[in-house]
Amino acid sequence: MAALLDESKLELQKELFREQSIVEPLNTDRWVANSLLQKAIRRGEVHIARRAALTFLEQGGSAIWRRFIMIATEDVGAASPEVVAMTVAASTDTSWRKRAGGNAVVAICLARLLAEAPKSRSAEHLITSADQHPFFAEERRLVSASSIADNLDTVVDPSKSLAHRALAGWLALGIGWNGDKALGKDLAGLLDAFRQLGVPEALVVSTGVAATASREPITLMVPLVWLAAHHEAQEPTTVHLDVPRSSVIGGVPNYALDQHTRTGREAIRELVKYNAEIRECLERYVARPQRNGAAYMAAFYADAAPLAWKLVWRGGDELEASGTEADLLKVGVAPDGIAPLLQVFRENVDHLDKARTHTDCKKQGFVDVATALMADGEG
Repeated sequence: MAALLDESKLELQKELFREQSIVEPLNTDRWVANSLLQKAIRRGEVHIARRAALTFLEQGGSAIWRRFIMIATEDVGAASPEVVAMTVAASTDTSWRKRAGGNAVVAICLARLLAEAPKSRSAEHLITSADQHPFFAEERRLVSASSIADNLDTVVDPSKSLAHRALAGWLALGIGWNGDKALGKDLAGLLDAFRQLGVPEALVVSTGVAATASREPITLMVPLVWLAAHHEAQEPTTVHLDVPRSSVIGGVPNYALDQHTRTGREAIRELVKYNAEIRECLERYVARPQRNGAAYMAAFYADAAPLAWKLVWRGGDELEASGTEADLLKVGVAPDGIAPLLQVFRENVDHLDKARTHTDCKKQGFVDVATALMADGEG
């Protein structure tokens, strides 16, 4: 295990020589920098990702290393296992980072590598779907009633659904299952199951280290997605996709202002206020107390989730649809309203961009400019 981690660090050491200079931090707070780091990586915007990483490091300190592990898992995953391995190796070794040039140099390098790498959000779609979609309620019941040994057998059983195998592996991992009240766990057994299935050893090792360091079950979804993407000799491909355009204010792209920032939530509420088409869709498909949450989630999928370079594999689109549906059902969107709500938000991403600029202008006292911006896009 240590030897494989050392190999990943050696590869990363080579990449560090490509870092010509330390970038300047952004004039923003930790929460926006945190959001921006992940969104810029998804969009492949290297320069912005590097600046966001330095900003977050300066304000959030060591929290950035766990954040890098989660971004690598959620947004890169099976599309680039070698980059995941480098991220996990560097993020869990303080001494190595010091020898390699210091935290700032390593953080900026990881941000670049993650931004340049092909992306896959399939691990996130898998755990969301398995954990929350009503369709998999029976699989959740079966896994809860089974022993760890039986669940490990399920992990390696190709006749079981991917969601069932994910749930079985999650219970065997133990982390986060029923509030960490599982009757036991067997990480070593789970990693051996992945080896038995043919998962590359570097990915097996990085999964084990990431699961231990982050205590997040999503880490074990990456090997399962890798297996699904390479099933029956199919070769996954990477495609380039257009991402929504975004205004930049003070060096910070508006797409950073999502549901996880105060300004982002305020902007989405302003969008709903001014955009009749969106407002009417929410009123039709979502109960009043849940409309803000539904708007936040729909805005996320319209503007914050898109990837510039995406891994495409047989079954991937269906998994993405299931995970997206689970997320929107969770926030109260009626099943027949999911497609219309996503469509109306995607058709109005330019108005969402204006809403964010509007909110920022208001905070700076430019009320007339803000009002004009929103009125121009009002539907």
